[in-house]
Amino acid sequence: MFTAESREAAALYQQYFDQPIIDGERERIVRAAKSNWNVATARTDLQLVDDREVHLDEQTIRVNEHGDWAEVELYEVYSNRTTNQQEVLYYFSLPESAVITGLWLGNSSVKADAFVYRVSPRGAAQQIFQEQVQVRRDPALVEQLGPTQYRLRVFPVAPMRHEYSSGFRSELVAGARQHMWLTYRVLASDAGWQLPQLSVLRNVYWDGQTQYLLNGENYRPDKAAWLPQTVPATASDVATGWQQVDFDTGQSVLLRKATADDIPPLPSDLKLALVLDRSLSMQAYERDVAATLRQLQAQNLDVDLYLTASAVRGEAPSKVDLAQFEVEEMVYFGGQNSAELLQQFDALQTGQTYDAILVLTDASGYELGAPAAPVPHPAAPVWMIHLGGYPLGYDDDTLEAIQASGGGSVLSMAAALDRIAVAQQHDRIGYDITDGYVWATVPTAEAAALGASTINPNLAPFAARRLILSDMLSQRDHLDALESLDDLHAIAVENSIVTPYSSMIVLVNEAQNRRLDQLENRDDRFEREFEEVDITSDSALSGLSAVPEPHEYLLMALAGLMLLWYLKNQRQVAGLRSGKVAK
Repeated sequence: MFTAESREAAALYQQYFDQPIIDGERERIVRAAKSNWNVATARTDLQLVDDREVHLDEQTIRVNEHGDWAEVELYEVYSNRTTNQQEVLYYFSLPESAVITGLWLGNSSVKADAFVYRVSPRGAAQQIFQEQVQVRRDPALVEQLGPTQYRLRVFPVAPMRHEYSSGFRSELVAGARQHMWLTYRVLASDAGWQLPQLSVLRNVYWDGQTQYLLNGENYRPDKAAWLPQTVPATASDVATGWQQVDFDTGQSVLLRKATADDIPPLPSDLKLALVLDRSLSMQAYERDVAATLRQLQAQNLDVDLYLTASAVRGEAPSKVDLAQFEVEEMVYFGGQNSAELLQQFDALQTGQTYDAILVLTDASGYELGAPAAPVPHPAAPVWMIHLGGYPLGYDDDTLEAIQASGGGSVLSMAAALDRIAVAQQHDRIGYDITDGYVWATVPTAEAAALGASTINPNLAPFAARRLILSDMLSQRDHLDALESLDDLHAIAVENSIVTPYSSMIVLVNEAQNRRLDQLENRDDRFEREFEEVDITSDSALSGLSAVPEPHEYLLMALAGLMLLWYLKNQRQVAGLRSGKVAK
């Protein structure tokens, strides 16, 4: 009855308050679900709102160490607690240098019998997933949404079903369990082997009945956590010199453990742009914003400050003098995504050139949806500084604008300035410090100039990720050409990794694979649609109908009055008719 109005209200709520209504008003929504007039409907709605449709029965982590890198396997088993097919959805992050290397879906715990992944262009993979979900067939999909951000989708988890006895009584019987394996490679860190960190989940939950194994041993994680942050490393065999991976393209990627001497001071003549997000969610970080601005002022850097403004702010974005800006007087209001921040900067910069562009924002924005207009590709490296954690991801245009500029995303101003200093010192495409390692992408003939190195083909998946980033920067003006994207995708296929352009899809029959063959040959194979965070298969609420709100009481009263009028009118008509008959 109120579907259109509810959607409009949700959109306006998000626009003004900078977060989805299901997050900002979760307690009220859960309370409404619990107080539904229909007990069965209330139970269903509560499961949907509180993400309790699919139970995580088992979770196993296996870490296979190889000196300074490890392959980690995550194995999970799901059972559906509803009578509808359900989808498991995770948004999670990994270290920037980590690479996802495999995905499997099975009907049993035997991985050798499971259906194996296929590396496919991101648009084609998304299209086949959406099509197969519509016809209720198994796919699984993992995609990269940002430098560190990923999305994993598993469908379907078979529903519970009614079994009828001879006495026409039924009982609910559990459906078949779904088995999923995800593998990735990660470099050694001082903290140990880093595990995926959850940002958002949908439909799945765990409890005291969930069984956990870590390298064959039982363990009990934090109740609220999906996974531990790290697994301790048992070996310390980490190479200190350059390690080299050569590619058939005539390029080589080298990496080595970074030291404090690898980070130079910032050049004194650096010209920076600082784009400040004034969304409502940034109010929680106003002290961090003030400290960051003071940090820049103290370094006497030449910085232009750009103040963004949401559409509901009633004020246009502006460019101001950082030295004269009073941060304590700033008002945070409305909501903006990363694309809009870059669009407003582009409109205001009026031909001004910079050595780097810093965007100070937080972890929100992705939930606000896709950009309304194309995202410009800045001429200088763009560094997204996310206070309070990484966002769920970026839309594809924004992600390409960031990575093709030679920039990235970090969690502090200090981290951004360090990477800018490294890039400025070497003035070379493909030279960077990430996750405690120095990376260099050079022609193979020039690799020896960096010093002695050890050829290590086992690092090829890591190196392939770095090669793709370097090629994006060198081909930044041609990333709208299919030939350029096909070249980047070919690197991902050869090295079996997930990238911003290449996803992993698991299909279960030949018809699905033939359809994917067709999609991979279409011109739109890399065009991925933006998907809202809260949209999953069978995710629509059955229509919360708890204790009526005032407007609902009014409608009910009006309906009652209309019914009384109708009945009275019908009696009068009946009386007139009977009178005519009597005459």
